[in-house]
Amino acid sequence: MEAKRRALGRSDPGPLDRGRGRSLPRATGAAALLGLALAAGLAARPAPAHALGRPAPSARGEIAGRVIDRTAPAHALPGRVVRLEIVERGSSAERRAVTDARGRFAFTGLPVGGIRVFLLATEYRGVPYESGQIVLTPEAPARSVDLTVYEPAPDRSAARLALVFGVIDVARGGIRVSTIQRYENATDRAVPAGERDPLTVPLPRGAEAVSPLAGWRDPRVADGRITDVLPLLPGVTQVAYAYALEARAAARVPWRLPDGAGDVEVLVADAGVRVAGDGLRFVGTVTEAGHRYQRWSGGPVPRGGEVSLRLEGVPAGQDAWPAAVAGGLAIVLGGGLAHALRTRRARS
Repeated sequence: MEAKRRALGRSDPGPLDRGRGRSLPRATGAAALLGLALAAGLAARPAPAHALGRPAPSARGEIAGRVIDRTAPAHALPGRVVRLEIVERGSSAERRAVTDARGRFAFTGLPVGGIRVFLLATEYRGVPYESGQIVLTPEAPARSVDLTVYEPAPDRSAARLALVFGVIDVARGGIRVSTIQRYENATDRAVPAGERDPLTVPLPRGAEAVSPLAGWRDPRVADGRITDVLPLLPGVTQVAYAYALEARAAARVPWRLPDGAGDVEVLVADAGVRVAGDGLRFVGTVTEAGHRYQRWSGGPVPRGGEVSLRLEGVPAGQDAWPAAVAGGLAIVLGGGLAHALRTRRARS
């Protein structure tokens, strides 16, 4: 919820890591586009009533729903505590309700209009669950929102790391690596991740300016890795992160995979550097947003395995990452991921 509060104007020490790791010297393209998208969404909403000379928002809204355990056989859950957080610029408030015998809850007398979002949350068998952002407007002052929960899986084998997709951009004096990891859980149970057994993404030695970008709950950067208490729910979970490596004449970019991976796809900026792979093979070139990239593929990778790329001829000098490069990187991440998934389906 912290990211949602920051999006609505609350201050925070740093981008996602809250002082636990170094932040990027500039906003990455992915983070910038996410911020612009949220800003555009807020801007597209009607202006607050008081800004147009109309009366202040009235307290007549309602959010109601059920808490449902979707692990077969699906059933409603009575006696569950549901939290409603009201988030607006500079402040937040919380209300609580308990589900009835049919798993139902309701929050009434809620303010309607203005720049304000509502967030529902509950916890079930040690796993936290949240709704998406809920907005109440004068045209739609009441919303029905169910909270879906799942029984916990007995072990982590219920989910697998299906795809690792990386982009390596090279500039004079630095290497920027951005990665999306796609986890798939084909069961109807949740794979918990707690403080003792968090979701873990190892980082290469020398990684700096580490920034979790999207998909995380409460990421922590320390001891050469990113950890998070992010549960893997049924369906697909994706996390994205980026880091920098110091430019050297010869550099190695590894991906260590404690849980293995079904497929690995990496795009390397065609910047005149020589590239060789360990566990990855060159399969051609692609062009995204006017930038040419070498494409390297590999997998499946066994548990505890590793793949890497070796770069030679990286230009030395001051690390300078213009906004155009960062913006292009975000486009490549999105377009490249879709391309990798299409290619993966075509091969299967």
